[in-house]
Amino acid sequence: MISQVGRELYKVPHRILDHRVFINGEIETFLENFEVKRNDSEVETLFQVTEIVGSLKYDLSERCIALGNQNLCQFATEVNNLLSSVEVLLEKAKVERPPSARLQEARRAREQRKQEFLENLQHGYQRIDNSFEEKEEEIAELYSDLQLKLNVTK
Repeated sequence: MISQVGRELYKVPHRILDHRVFINGEIETFLENFEVKRNDSEVETLFQVTEIVGSLKYDLSERCIALGNQNLCQFATEVNNLLSSVEVLLEKAKVERPPSARLQEARRAREQRKQEFLENLQHGYQRIDNSFEEKEEEIAELYSDLQLKLNVTK
């Protein structure tokens, strides 16, 4: 019996401090109230939006069409004027102008430098070819002298 009393006394702080049951009930009540209120406010908002869209559809659509037709004609004429101005500008840009004297002189100088470079390059190639032929002749003479000295027949 004393052990049973001891166990019960041991459980007392747990029972006193355990608020889970109470808190779970409060949370469920809050969620139910919140969902009901939220759904009601969302339905009201949905009806308000439907009313606004309906009024806009019937009241503003005709006004928008009338204003659009009026302003679109003016807008179309302005766009056509702008397009014709752009075409005139493009035609002016297409006109070829003769190159200036300075530009022509620079072109001639570049052509002359290019021609000199090509001539120097060709001269260099010719010198390399000549030296290569000379070396081939020297090597051929050395081999023929070597064959004579060693008495090697072909």
